[in-house]
Amino acid sequence: MIKIFRKIRQNALAKNKFSKYIFYAVGEIVLVVIGILIALQLNSQKAKADQNQKQRNYLALIKGEMKNNLVALSNEKKDLGTIIADTRTILNLMDSDSAIVALDESKLSDLLFMPITRAISMNYENGAFIELISSGGLKDIQNDSIRGVLRSWESKLTTVQDQERAVKKSLNKTINHIQADGYYKVVFDDIGLSEELGVNNSSRTSSNKHLLKSKKLENILLNYLGVADQLYEKTYPNFESDMNSLIKLINQELNDKE
Repeated sequence: MIKIFRKIRQNALAKNKFSKYIFYAVGEIVLVVIGILIALQLNSQKAKADQNQKQRNYLALIKGEMKNNLVALSNEKKDLGTIIADTRTILNLMDSDSAIVALDESKLSDLLFMPITRAISMNYENGAFIELISSGGLKDIQNDSIRGVLRSWESKLTTVQDQERAVKKSLNKTINHIQADGYYKVVFDDIGLSEELGVNNSSRTSSNKHLLKSKKLENILLNYLGVADQLYEKTYPNFESDMNSLIKLINQELNDKE
């Protein structure tokens, strides 16, 4: 089309038809401008489509991480529930001399095993979230609700991890006390772990019942129960709810049906 206008314009100029020359020159310019505008529009549409696709990819990755975190959280919460139950049982035994006397040593070893060996700590998947933040892509998330949740996500995760560290710190106090005043070997023998480790069961008769009369251990376990129960009853459920809400929002944005 531009070549046609240019040819007509050149013919008009050759025939000294200046008005026609101007008309076709303007027409050529208009066509060029229209072409540029169309190209800009197409580029803008492509850039927007690329941005939307990039956003969808990030959201899909974040959704996958949240689903994996929910599975890991469920496992941690299950073990934490067992530890809390065992800790409560131990504390209740400490309040009764007759219960301590009647308690079977192997039962005590079962009760002590989880509180002295199982640390509660999740390796949270958040690679896609970190990449999204570091690349400045958060501002490109069009859904206001999702963007708001992601903006506060780091603080939510920090709250959970701080609570887990508090539980671990309290657990270490329990471990240190039993290492100093108790018999790990009795616990390992009773639960069959010595045999798995290729170590003979002890030929000596030992007991950990004296630990149940330790006021220091009672104080340590009470502190442990307090921080562990906070994590189990409030922090983990809140975080679980936050992850489920985020997954639901992403599903709605991506039109995923789950």
